[in-house]
Amino acid sequence: MVTVRKSDAGFTLTELMVVVVILSLLAALSTPLFSRDNAARKGRDWTKMVAQLLQRARFQAMGDRANIHVVFSRTQVDIFREDPPGTYTVLSSTQGPVAAGDKTVAIWDAKVTNLTSLPGNQILPTAGNAPPTGPGTNDIVFTSLGSATTFNDRTTPANWRVFLRNELLPSIHPDASFVINIGGLTGFISSNDKVTLP
Repeated sequence: MVTVRKSDAGFTLTELMVVVVILSLLAALSTPLFSRDNAARKGRDWTKMVAQLLQRARFQAMGDRANIHVVFSRTQVDIFREDPPGTYTVLSSTQGPVAAGDKTVAIWDAKVTNLTSLPGNQILPTAGNAPPTGPGTNDIVFTSLGSATTFNDRTTPANWRVFLRNELLPSIHPDASFVINIGGLTGFISSNDKVTLP
C-alpha cells in the first residue's frame, strides 16, 4: 500500500481569521467582567484586612496587658495603646483601598448593637490618625482580657458591628456590603456576614 503525503499541510488564512475574531470577541466580553470582579475583590480584601487589624489589636491588648483602642474613619483604621489613662501611643495607621473618584470601599459605621440592627445613613468622617479624646461611637476598646468594650464603660463587654460598603459596586451586588461582628465578652471576630446597605 502506497501512502501519499501532502506537502502543503497547515491552516488556511480563513481559518486563522475566524480564530482571531473569536478570540477578540471573548476578550471584549471578558473585560467588563474582570473590572467588576476586581472591584468586588477590593471590598473583600479590605474587609479581611479590617478583621485582621481588629484581631491583631485584641492580641496586642492581651500581650501588652493594656487597653488598645481601634478608631475607624471612612477609609482608615488607627490603633492606639492607652499607656497611663489619658495618654495614647499610635501603634498603626492603615489606609484603605485607593479611591476611584469619590467612591471607595468605605467603613460606614461601627457601633455597639444587637445582632439585628443596621446602620443608618451615617458615614464616618474621613479624617483619621487622631488619638481618642473622648467617647466616640467608632472607638472600640480591647481590654487586657481580650474583651471588647466602649470608651465610656471599659468594664462591661459590648458587642460591636462594623459595617463596610463597597461604593464601587451597585448596592444590590452580593459583594457590595459587609459586616464584621465582634463579640463583647470573648472579643471573637467574624467577617463572613453580608448585609444590604444603601
